[in-house]
Amino acid sequence: MKLGFSTLGCPDWGIDEIIDAARSSGYDGVELRHYQGSLDLPKVLGGFPGGPSEFRRRFARAGVEICCLDSSVVLSDPDPSVAEGERMIELAMALGAPYVRVFGGDVPSGETRQECRTRAADKLARLGRRAAQRGKRLLLETHDAFSSGDQVAELLDAAGEEGTGALWDLNHPVRQGESPERTAQLIGSRTYHVHIKDSKQDGALVPLGEGDIPLEGLVAKLHAAGYRGYISLEWERAWHPELAEAQVAFPQAVKYLSDLLAKLGIPRG
Repeated sequence: MKLGFSTLGCPDWGIDEIIDAARSSGYDGVELRHYQGSLDLPKVLGGFPGGPSEFRRRFARAGVEICCLDSSVVLSDPDPSVAEGERMIELAMALGAPYVRVFGGDVPSGETRQECRTRAADKLARLGRRAAQRGKRLLLETHDAFSSGDQVAELLDAAGEEGTGALWDLNHPVRQGESPERTAQLIGSRTYHVHIKDSKQDGALVPLGEGDIPLEGLVAKLHAAGYRGYISLEWERAWHPELAEAQVAFPQAVKYLSDLLAKLGIPRG
């Protein structure tokens, strides 16, 4: 397995700070969510000197992968447009990132879950086909009204397998009361990227290993399910500025995860 971090943990950083943190802490890759305070990655990276292609070259020269792009696309949004998702897929092409993350979203007021799922599945299928045409994959995160493996699997089944898959955020299914065994059974073979975080029962986010999410068991289940991709730290400092700065959180997480993989006999890389 490889280790990465999301720029959600360093929302205001530029490319030099991001790459330096990855290299100095020992991460293999970076997942792009924020860049220099912006969530509009196509716009902000379109304005990068030399454009996205130069941004990609800078990462490649440093030996750091861009492992995923995190969009703000919400599939349950009543707006039928998928233009934002298509923009992110094109950016993934330019950056060499294999995946684009999307949210299922919440069920709109006055709508049944079935109605919401039907619309979300249509959008997911359309974007999945577009991603497949470009050699990419669109990943539905365990989040919002689709926080469990059961809910994600249901939507993936409705959308079809072309260009789609799951992003398993290890925190959310547990908080939904779903066991790691059950989540692995439902979406383990369809998981292409993983978010890791730790939290207390009251939802408070804490450094890895200091909460009550069964991280060791979850990582073991991932490996047993055949997962060999990235475990990406999602340190939500952009939403929770009271959390420790990235300079503290990133090294702590990579040491915790490196020690955990070694304990479980799971090779890195």
